[in-house]
Amino acid sequence: MFKKNELKLLFPFYLHALVFSLSKVIMPFYVLYFLGLGLSFFQIAMLGSIRSIVSLIFEVPTGVIADMYGRKASVILGYFATAVTIFLISTQNSFYAIALILALDALFETLISGADNAWAVDLLDEQDKSLIDVYFLKMRFFKNIGYLFAPILAGFIVAKYDMRYLWIVFSIGIFVSSSFLFWAKEGKLKKPGDEDGEEETLGYFINHLRKSLSFIANHKIISLLFLGIFIFYFVDEISSLAWTPLLESSGIALPTIGYAFSLIAGVGIFTPLIAERILKFRNKLSLIIITLLVYTLLLLLVGLTSKALFLLIIFTLFTGLEDIFLPLEGALTNFYIHNQNRATILSIKSMIESLASIVGGPFAGLVLSSIPKKEALVFSGLLLLFLPVLYIIIKNREQANAYSPVRAKT
Repeated sequence: MFKKNELKLLFPFYLHALVFSLSKVIMPFYVLYFLGLGLSFFQIAMLGSIRSIVSLIFEVPTGVIADMYGRKASVILGYFATAVTIFLISTQNSFYAIALILALDALFETLISGADNAWAVDLLDEQDKSLIDVYFLKMRFFKNIGYLFAPILAGFIVAKYDMRYLWIVFSIGIFVSSSFLFWAKEGKLKKPGDEDGEEETLGYFINHLRKSLSFIANHKIISLLFLGIFIFYFVDEISSLAWTPLLESSGIALPTIGYAFSLIAGVGIFTPLIAERILKFRNKLSLIIITLLVYTLLLLLVGLTSKALFLLIIFTLFTGLEDIFLPLEGALTNFYIHNQNRATILSIKSMIESLASIVGGPFAGLVLSSIPKKEALVFSGLLLLFLPVLYIIIKNREQANAYSPVRAKT
């Protein structure tokens, strides 16, 4: 199950992923919690957009700082700060107070996003490149072990206590899980000036950012991949907002929804392992395209049934497919990025995800305020049809270039 040197290099990352996801008990009830406070779908969508605006502003600067001064310190500081903001959410009822806290949370998360994967990938690039694909798939594996039990714990909490306790448990879990990262190694940091003789100045900061942006603009595959991730998260704003209220309105009890998330995580424990075996015979792009086609089909099938059991089955399969798409997309993107720019470019990717939320959040709120939840999910399936087409274009470009770095054994 584990390759040579895998646990030696990655055990702290795996342990962090396991405990962090185990404590993420708010996950199944995020939308329902805010609806219970009296917020509208539009206000909930706006909370996501506010977070995304903050992320959009700070993602790249914090990514450059992580490239310049170290990913480990940036990631651990970010996690400890988010533990505080997550706790504070449980103390507030006002939309404006919650929006302010979530804006701060988004600021602190920019210290993590991009830098976390850059930290691990650069370490593996230095120590054992064969573990890079394994890292992305196994991180999903350990997260899903935690997600298997988190909704069960969440179901117990909402059955006995107020939903505010979900935020408190999550806050404690973030603090504990992040402590394990102190034991993780970090690859050799290329300090500012090592490559070009530049000093650690604002000029270097700007030049580093310019080089990263130029790399993305000139690299057609990266540009298309970033367009794809924008489409994915834009559509996800609609589906993530619609699913749990649809299940609840279909007569499914809150604890049962929590157990459904556990079932998804249970299936997801094996999904990355199966995907790892398939990659011995198929390249990443082929598997991503097949996954996205099934993803789209499941959303379209929502319009054909009103039975709670069928909706629950579709929801379980639909959500489980993320365990294939997201880690493979992450591994594919990281393959093309230069080490010295990795955190900055991944922060730009996170910025694009935030932009998708800024645009998609209010749009999702308006859609769900205008049409029934079931029709909204079908509509999101139609929008998602653009993604497999985009990845087919990427695959054709690879074949045209007679260059195939996406093979499983790279």
